[in-house]
Amino acid sequence: MSNSRECVIIWDCGATNTTASLLGTDGRVIASASRPTEVEQTEDGVAWPLDDIWANLCDLTRSLLAEHPVEPRVVNLTTFGVCWGAVDADGELLYPVISWKCTRTREQLDWATDALDLDDAYRRTGAAPFHFNTAFSLRWLREHRPDVLDRADAFLLMPQLLVARLTGERVTERSMATTTMLFDLAEGDWSDHLFDAFDIPNRFPKPTRSPGDVVGQVTAAGAEASGIPVGTPVCAGGHDTVLATAGACRNLRDTPLYSTGTWSILVGSRDAYRGTLAEKARNIIWQLNPHEGGVLGGYNTQAHMIGGLAFDAVRTHFAPGASAADATAEAGAVAPGSGGVTINPTFVAGTGPNPAAPSAILGWEDGMPPANAIRAVMEGLAYQTRDGLGAMSGDANGIFVGGGFAKNEVFGQILADVTGLTVELAGIPEVTTVGTAVLAMVGAGVVDSVEEGWARVAMPTKTFEPRCSDAYEPLYARHRRIVDALAESTGA
Repeated sequence: MSNSRECVIIWDCGATNTTASLLGTDGRVIASASRPTEVEQTEDGVAWPLDDIWANLCDLTRSLLAEHPVEPRVVNLTTFGVCWGAVDADGELLYPVISWKCTRTREQLDWATDALDLDDAYRRTGAAPFHFNTAFSLRWLREHRPDVLDRADAFLLMPQLLVARLTGERVTERSMATTTMLFDLAEGDWSDHLFDAFDIPNRFPKPTRSPGDVVGQVTAAGAEASGIPVGTPVCAGGHDTVLATAGACRNLRDTPLYSTGTWSILVGSRDAYRGTLAEKARNIIWQLNPHEGGVLGGYNTQAHMIGGLAFDAVRTHFAPGASAADATAEAGAVAPGSGGVTINPTFVAGTGPNPAAPSAILGWEDGMPPANAIRAVMEGLAYQTRDGLGAMSGDANGIFVGGGFAKNEVFGQILADVTGLTVELAGIPEVTTVGTAVLAMVGAGVVDSVEEGWARVAMPTKTFEPRCSDAYEPLYARHRRIVDALAESTGA
């Protein structure tokens, strides 16, 4: 393989797409390939088809390796949070992986609201009580399928289900553990108190590992399935939002990352955990950062909002057939205020920094150009981002945008104008993939430190300064009146 190029293999299972990527040790994508991430409807509800996800990642990787002369140095993985599976002693999945898109666990949230002290749970875990949290799906199984919990030899979170198939190793990883609502942030360990309160067993492997820790090697079976050479080191993997903080290639203590995809999540690094009930009321969550120490050590605080899902829903409804680029370009010519159209894009009920306010489209009239609605949803997302900034602890001197919206210069300018902050768009939008690779390179010894990995990447950016913040001040004030009125209309 003398003509081959060293690479890092990254598997990324998102809610929209499942992607395999080959990255050079400079963080640049050599090649990637994706397939849609489908859900399956079981008799009990919506689930992730783990066998299909595994098969897709293996097929995509095998094709990439056949097409590109590379020498894999290390593998790392990233997925959405909270989702998990129960496996038996032979590693067989005992029950379909419940999707965060499934609503079956709303009844368990209602139960916990009445039976448990969720304020205490938030103080311990930093996890806002979303119905799809791991704690509620475990409780659902306790109530509806207790045999699954009784037969389980281990509980594995989503990235670690794939790690187990590649390596045969069972691990728990810290960034995923802190999405469960069962992990005590102050103690840095599982909360026995909360497992008892939910009346569920704890079968997550101990101790928790960091996302870039090498935890095993590709086995013969893993190699046969994926095409990755036997013996290639495999890292623990982790939560996409947290791994994106490593891909921003900067200290996020005063410049939060706005990581965009199906969700948009504003993330800032902090040195100490201090979650407050005021933050709980605004759905601000806390997690461990992906490293034990240094610039990526400590904690992060996050404001969760539906992002790309809301943009695409509005675009496909008001401008069917238009590409995202074309729809955005037309929206860029619309003046601030979107011709009187306002959209509150809380398209998953109870989420975002205004959880009591339902989604709404106001001011739309027949005959208006679709661009008004497209701009309105981008303005709505920017307003929510400003709301999230106000609700999170810590200061912000700017915002760094990664993910899909890093390609959207119209949104970059709107975000700068609405927040009054300098906005930088990542020149390598795939910050989650980059961060997953940087951590893997540190773990495998390809680089000596995170900072060295960042220097290799040399992340390019495009900067937007506020141009018409004065125009947006009354519009933002109107947004606040609207979300307050929407919340009041629901009796919240």
